[in-house]
Amino acid sequence: MKTIQQATPNDCALIYELAVPSWKAAYSEILSDKQMDYMLEMMYSEDSLNRQMRDGHIFFIVLCDDQVPSGFISFHPQGENLYILEKLYVLPHMHGTGAGRFLVEQAEEYVRNRHPGRQFLFELNVNRNNKAIGFYQRLGFHIDRKVDENIGNGFYKNDYIMQKTL
Repeated sequence: MKTIQQATPNDCALIYELAVPSWKAAYSEILSDKQMDYMLEMMYSEDSLNRQMRDGHIFFIVLCDDQVPSGFISFHPQGENLYILEKLYVLPHMHGTGAGRFLVEQAEEYVRNRHPGRQFLFELNVNRNNKAIGFYQRLGFHIDRKVDENIGNGFYKNDYIMQKTL
């Protein structure tokens, strides 16, 4: 049985611990070690995670059958009818178990429960070379556009923006 809990600032170290192996599995063939280290620090340091939580990012941690934390998702509202799915990572040994799908479904349910009867767009960035594109397409997301974003230190995010209507 999969369960979730909403993360608090006390969970920042755990989120970082889950992010590192998840990132290595997802990006080791796409990004340099230097860029991965830069981005992990930029997005998952304790200061960064605390700031994201203060700014309205909602983090969930999924707990699987043996109650061991195995992944997380974060999302936040942006404007009237848009939610940004910011982060979705599960530990490599959990790939293919439905944990990622479960987290996305929980985020969607959260949005629907907060805004009954309204239609929303869920949007996310995914690296154009990431195998997860197919995963998101199976969940009903489609590629809307591509972006090349300068994230500092000479690094770029070369992403697709994917969307799904809720």
